[in-house]
Amino acid sequence: MPIDSTLRDALSAVTTASLARALARRGLGACLPRGLRRRTGGTAAVGTAVTLRLIPARDQAGPSLAEAIEAVPEGAVVVVDAGGPGSALPFGPILAERLLRRGAAGLVVSGALTPGNALPIWDCGEAPALAAPSLVLAGTNEAIACAGAAVHPGDIVVGDGHGLVIVPPGIAEAVAFEAVEQQRLDLWLLRAVENGGSLQGLLPPDDAALARFRAETDAR
Repeated sequence: MPIDSTLRDALSAVTTASLARALARRGLGACLPRGLRRRTGGTAAVGTAVTLRLIPARDQAGPSLAEAIEAVPEGAVVVVDAGGPGSALPFGPILAERLLRRGAAGLVVSGALTPGNALPIWDCGEAPALAAPSLVLAGTNEAIACAGAAVHPGDIVVGDGHGLVIVPPGIAEAVAFEAVEQQRLDLWLLRAVENGGSLQGLLPPDDAALARFRAETDAR
């Protein structure tokens, strides 16, 4: 399902760190992938998750990875459970190029991928120097684990230079609003310190500081 344009703008306007704090306050640590870093793409990516699950190959061919990639809708973020840092996404640069041409918003891989184009990509780092185990597609659009995070099809994936968050769609609007407010508060606290304010009462902000924040920002 496409993301509402207002919600997309709100999620794009905040950092993943602010979103992660909002999710953590709800006890949703399982929505925060760990150990992945952005490899290509200079802008934030926001899109609904399309999930792929890969497993080590044995003597049987799996479902068609090519067909799975061709079915990815425009604006989606493809999230791949590839087994972790010791694995490499098969035909990674070719798949990434095709996703870019199809208008995907990004690619997230719990494994290694050699970057080759402008598609925003988050992965575990360099591809293994030695031959990694061959992987085959085992499932599409099912709940997966990716870098310690639970990802369900249709979740909203937000990625930037700081990391990634997986936002359940049912709470996305509330989380986005909270993250926007958190960034406004963080900026106000920074300005207060720049103006010579003491950290006492600011970290964390007490009731008086929060009252000043609301009075000053609501008046603008």
